[in-house]
Parts: sequence; C-alpha cells; structure tokens
Amino acid sequence: MKASKYFNQIFFCVLLFFSITSYAQITTVNTYKNLIATKESRGDLQGSPYLFPEWEAATVKFSMGINPLKENVKYDLLEDVLVTKGENDQEYTFKDMPTEFILSNTKEVYRNGFKPVDGMSIKTFYNVIYDGKVKYLKKLSKTIIESKGYNSATVTKKVTDMTNYYLVINDSAPVKVKNNEKSFITVLGKGDELTKFIKENKIDLKTNEGVIKFLSYYDTL
Repeated sequence: MKASKYFNQIFFCVLLFFSITSYAQITTVNTYKNLIATKESRGDLQGSPYLFPEWEAATVKFSMGINPLKENVKYDLLEDVLVTKGENDQEYTFKDMPTEFILSNTKEVYRNGFKPVDGMSIKTFYNVIYDGKVKYLKKLSKTIIESKGYNSATVTKKVTDMTNYYLVINDSAPVKVKNNEKSFITVLGKGDELTKFIKENKIDLKTNEGVIKFLSYYDTL
C-alpha cells in the first residue's frame, strides 16, 4: 500500500515537472513579438536548404485583416516554410501563415495560395515573374540526396537544386512549361498570333524580359 502511494507521488511530481517545462517552452516561444514560434536549424546537411543564404529584408503579407510586417527573412525550401530573424539570430516561424513576401533589395515577389501540383502545397511560395491574366511562376526546389562512401557507415546528406517554371491561367492549377515557343503555345493556344509575334519581335523566351513581353502581348488577345 505504501509502495503504491509512493509511486503515485513520484508519478504526479514527474507529470507536474513536464507540464511546467512544456508551459515554460510555450511561454518562451510566444514571447518574441507574440506572433511566432521557434524553428530548429539543421546542421547535418551539405549545402543550404534556403532560397538565399543570408537574411533578407522583406515586406511580409498575410491574409486580409492582418497588417503586413517588415522583417528579415529566409525561405527554407526543404521545410517549405518562411522564417524570420528573432533574438540572437534564432529562426522563428510566423503564427499567421504568410501569403506573400517582397524582397526589399530586388523587389522580387514570392506568393503562395496556388493549387497544389508536383508535390507542392497551397503554402508553397513561387517567384511571380509575370502577374497578369496569365501568371508566370518560377519555382526553385531543393531535395536531399543521401550517399555512403565506399566501405563507410557514414551517410552524407547533400542538398541539390532544381528549377521549374509554370503558367497559371484564370486561377487554374499551375502548368509546368519549358522556356521555348512550343511549350508556351501548347499551354496558351493561339499559335498563329503568338508565333508571328515571337518572330516579328525576336522574342527570347529563355529570358524573363522576353517572357514578360510575350505574355503582355498574350493578355491583349
């Protein structure tokens, strides 16, 4: 009987300790600007999981009714999450899901909310290069390739990059395209008009400038 009572007292103390610890962790997480939670960094990778390696000043936008924030951010492509710079350079994630961020230096726009394709989710950010009736998106993805050296038990985890481009028409799901005339016209149609425009204006669809000019014309048809 005494042993059972003693065990119950120990169990209660342990449970109380973990409850207090958990509460302390939650309090610590939420005290920084009262809107974000901590994110752990990974030090076991060869290569960077981020879209850009250093902190970048940006305007971060949220859903309607939530004011934009000016923050230093990184975009973790492996975790598919935007992180912001907190105390002591720690990484934090936003409590409210960001919908867009604009880099202060380059003015590049990154936006999510597109229909999921190719393993992406609705929270995945794309670089919006052209934003008209049709949208032209760039998506840099990162994956981990694991390998072992000969006669070695050590696993090496290397980050590799892959870039794809997409068109979005009338809020439909993004469609992957290659930067050439055939690929664009297959998705967009109106081949006669577009082919003529490309030839007469010597449009280079391998450049952002060429694609922007091309899609600006398409939006007038």
